[in-house]
Amino acid sequence: MNRRSDTWLAYFMILPVVAAVLAFVIGPTWDVGTLSLTSVVMGQERGFGTLSNFRALFADPVFPTVVKNTAIWILGGTILCVMTGLAVGMFLAIDSKMTMGLRAIILLPWVLPDVVTAMAWKWMLHGQVGVIGDYISRMGLTDGAISFLGNPDLVMWMLVIVLIWRKMPLVALILCAAIRSVPSEQLEAARMDGANGWHRFRFVVVPNIAFSLTAVTVISMIWITAEFTLPWVMTGGGPANSSQIMSTYIYQQSFQFFNWGVGSAMSVVNLVFLMTVVGLYLYINRRSWAAGGNS
Repeated sequence: MNRRSDTWLAYFMILPVVAAVLAFVIGPTWDVGTLSLTSVVMGQERGFGTLSNFRALFADPVFPTVVKNTAIWILGGTILCVMTGLAVGMFLAIDSKMTMGLRAIILLPWVLPDVVTAMAWKWMLHGQVGVIGDYISRMGLTDGAISFLGNPDLVMWMLVIVLIWRKMPLVALILCAAIRSVPSEQLEAARMDGANGWHRFRFVVVPNIAFSLTAVTVISMIWITAEFTLPWVMTGGGPANSSQIMSTYIYQQSFQFFNWGVGSAMSVVNLVFLMTVVGLYLYINRRSWAAGGNS
């Protein structure tokens, strides 16, 4: 009887959280899904159950560029962010006075406001007055100024570099904590068996931090997918839509062109893409964990 009462008390305690999730997550998601299947003409909803928004989206000549840029932004940004974070985390896991100081200040890029970060990097990468291009030119590596954000071939990768600079510190600290929790007995046993540094990392450290590595990868992917301020403030999707990604194009279609139906359809496509990539990643890691446990 007491156990049943405790169960109902637990359900009652989590009820506000469940209500908040339903109100602030599932509710808007449902509205976006229904709006994507509704024809919107002159700001008025006309006819539910149509696929006209998706047909208009896939017929849009800019959409293939948006998909390509989004793949670079999400996949390239996530992979490079986690790999860089893992390398920095390995370094921070070393006990020394320098690494102790770095652990305290490395979060500075992550805690800065998005707009401040975007404006600072936009100025530094400016083609005429940017300090980075000026420094490279003074070194004699180029004949003149480089327009990093004005070059369609460079702009997306410049955004990815800034993204890594901003998101990597938290990833590095999380992985640093995971690496420092690896049992020293296992590392010492591997060292006594003749394993070199790479083998200790591959066969001792990585299996012990596999859960943290997976979690931080999925979280980073979600963060990067939801990132809007950085690319919008730095480039606004330009030049000529060469840095347009899903989040910026959804904003532009919905709140500048007032194509709410097309913007909602793009949001649905973005959600399906994210769920597919995250699900595939989790499935692959689940199989690798199972294989590791059976061996």
